[in-house]
Amino acid sequence: MLAKTKAKNITTAIANPFAKLFIKLGISADLITFIGTLGVSIVSINFFAQGKFLLGVILFTFFVGFDALDGTMARMIGKKSKWGAFFDSVMDRVADGVVLASFAIYYLEKNNFLLVVICLIALIASEIVSYTKARAEGLGLSCDTGLAERPERVLLIMAGSFLAGLGYLAAIDIAMWTLAIISIVTVIQRMNFVHKQTK
Repeated sequence: MLAKTKAKNITTAIANPFAKLFIKLGISADLITFIGTLGVSIVSINFFAQGKFLLGVILFTFFVGFDALDGTMARMIGKKSKWGAFFDSVMDRVADGVVLASFAIYYLEKNNFLLVVICLIALIASEIVSYTKARAEGLGLSCDTGLAERPERVLLIMAGSFLAGLGYLAAIDIAMWTLAIISIVTVIQRMNFVHKQTK
């Protein structure tokens, strides 16, 4: 928890000056959310799917940064809304799906069908991780638990892609396996956590 708090504080400190700039320019938080999702999707399809990991992860990191900006902007202008939270969540699911589908395409072109399946498992499990929390909260239950939330999954993809870009291609294989496993574990943890609350 402490590590998460520190990471959040660092991210906020970095995001603040950019958020202030975009607010002065009259750019909305929703537009920043959309740009981030569009950028991540384009980078994934044009770089990750083609095995261009080093440049891909640099651009990916840039656009992922927009994910921290939209919330910061909304807080600064006092316009945190249900629509903004909903739109942000939907765009996150789109981005996650495109990223992992792009890695599946990369392995498909390499004729590595096992890792194609692993990527698809990671994609489905990641989406369910997010859905379990949304559905539980929609029922008035808590679901703030689990091994791998979205920030951890994104960092894993970034680390694997960066090392693969440096020539350690096995790193992205390990990242995909790890992502699939920890996502499944998180789904099980969350289902068990919610089940206990319903008893």
